[in-house]
Amino acid sequence: MTGGLSGQEQEMLRDSVRAFLAARGDRSWAALVDRLELGEALRDARQGAIVAEEIGRARAALPFAETAVTQWLLERCGGPGFEAAAVLTMAWAEPGMRYDMADIAMTARRDGDGWRLGGSKSAVGWAPACDRLVVAARTAGTVGERGGLSLFLLDPALAPNLRTHAHRTIDGRPAADLIFEDQFFGADALIGKPDQAIDLIEEARDRATALLAAEAVGLLDSLLAQCIAYTGQRRQFDRPLADFQALQHRMVDMYLECELARSAAWLAVEALDEDAATRAHAVSSAMVNIARGCRFVGQQAIQLHGGMGMTDELPLGHYVKRAMAIEVEWADADWHLARIAG
Repeated sequence: MTGGLSGQEQEMLRDSVRAFLAARGDRSWAALVDRLELGEALRDARQGAIVAEEIGRARAALPFAETAVTQWLLERCGGPGFEAAAVLTMAWAEPGMRYDMADIAMTARRDGDGWRLGGSKSAVGWAPACDRLVVAARTAGTVGERGGLSLFLLDPALAPNLRTHAHRTIDGRPAADLIFEDQFFGADALIGKPDQAIDLIEEARDRATALLAAEAVGLLDSLLAQCIAYTGQRRQFDRPLADFQALQHRMVDMYLECELARSAAWLAVEALDEDAATRAHAVSSAMVNIARGCRFVGQQAIQLHGGMGMTDELPLGHYVKRAMAIEVEWADADWHLARIAG
């Protein structure tokens, strides 16, 4: 299921990423990409899914999905290339809009040989740490129309008037709200065809969502493993908790959700190169299953650990917070259900 990689090569990639993330020392994005030479995994979603799964298993805060999808978007638009270690992200969400890309209201108007951008973007993941930013803005039409959207590649360091309100998300990752106040950018900021970007934006979201689904698989596997280890060590009535059948049944249900999430995530990854309708159905189906799995496995993990499962001192709580973030990142389960229903 990973394109040109043999089964042995898949396991080698998985083992390499897992070993790197398990080791002490520098676990930064630049170190991961440099030491493991993951440039190909950024371009190939099947290899990327393996990397994303291991990132989820280790709960590593790395901009993998954001950078991989933005790299893909730049290639599709004929934009400039960047080193694999560059942190790239995409800004599309805005205050007041939900998940319909046609509702993007930020404007970009021509001004001489350049563009002036005006409007706001909300909760842009990794924006405080990014090297480049791809922004979706309206160059024609009105809010609600599918036509009229374009993409702009921006260097935040060259935008002194860009107002950035940095914050941390529930899972501790960096994000920022961006306010463009008639900010000027050169003509080369526009990438791809003007007024025709909505299909690419939607496909980019699907690709990012598929990688998030793969990350969730590793995350859920780790939650289950932590529960198995804890219930095997914790004793009550002179017996390990794992000896109680009721708790065994709970962990079996968790295992079933993990396996369902795995199958759904890989189905989404395999569908990324299909037509738009098939891709959308597979990705949304996967995220409905992933969202349910994240909620169920996360809640059961906390229940099995008792009160200590809620503490910041225990890694499990941080895994659950990341699972909660994945549930609604890019779009929530209700929106995915509505998309499946047509």
